[in-house]
Amino acid sequence: MLNPYIKTFVKVAECGSFSSASEQLYISKVSVMNQMNALETRIGVQLFERTYQGIILTDAGKSFYKNAIKLIRLSENAIEEAKRISGTKSKTIRIGTSMMRPCNSLVELWENINGNNQEYQFSIVPFNDDIDSLNTMLTSLGDKIDCFVTPCGSMSLLMNYSFLPFDSCKCAVAMSKKHPLTKKEILDWEDIEHESLLLMKRGDSYVLDEMRDDILRNHRSINIVDFNGYYDISTFNMCEQQGYIMETLDIWASIHPSLVTIPVDWEYKIPYGIIYSKEPSDSVREFIDIIAKAATEQKRMKKDNNDISNVRYYWDKAYRG
Repeated sequence: MLNPYIKTFVKVAECGSFSSASEQLYISKVSVMNQMNALETRIGVQLFERTYQGIILTDAGKSFYKNAIKLIRLSENAIEEAKRISGTKSKTIRIGTSMMRPCNSLVELWENINGNNQEYQFSIVPFNDDIDSLNTMLTSLGDKIDCFVTPCGSMSLLMNYSFLPFDSCKCAVAMSKKHPLTKKEILDWEDIEHESLLLMKRGDSYVLDEMRDDILRNHRSINIVDFNGYYDISTFNMCEQQGYIMETLDIWASIHPSLVTIPVDWEYKIPYGIIYSKEPSDSVREFIDIIAKAATEQKRMKKDNNDISNVRYYWDKAYRG
């Protein structure tokens, strides 16, 4: 087995401090420091420079970090391969989860599909929803985590990562609780005329680009306010602080306590599903295949193909360019 101090070292290097690493590892700061001291003593190399602001990797530490990442992955692959050869059926899927991108729906879907089947086990990996953390999570796919669940109408995500849609989310609008429109249960286009609508910039979502085109053709009194990047809590804060209304999704109705999410009488939906690496491990590929077959079958049995066909429309359209 891989020396556990190596995984602790990687966490410290990524967190930039012993305190932050201890919180994420659920062990004491003293224990983390003792492990790092023991590791440096064992290999005879200084890996960190300790400062009052945190830790800084030495050149040797930077080299060790790169190789440690490779060692961890090789160790996990070795264990997985050994289990496969020995006939051990338990396989671990590492699923990312956050406030805006929780893994509950995937876990519940899996339980409905497989019941008490113990072939797969889940390891839940928490992350934050800010842009930097989300980008780190994406670059970790296939390395530190296997997948996470998210709405995905993004061209860049579809082109750079694999995506399995198993549902869709309805587009809605959010606004301050003080806004007069909160008195209505459902809105139509006329209600949001002359409002400033916070909308993701053009070019990264076919769904929202179509919404934008609809506004520019038929509802020109709506003032579109662009924002860049992915949805995170700062987007909702901007909506509340600037008095905008914003395009959002029904699944995020409870994200911000000062905002109210209201459905709109339109047909815009965003694909919802699993993001994973372009080159997943055999276990992850098998897991995704099971989810895909089961999700399709459930849709067929419910005789409700509208959502999944809408998902595939935008998915196919993105890849065709």
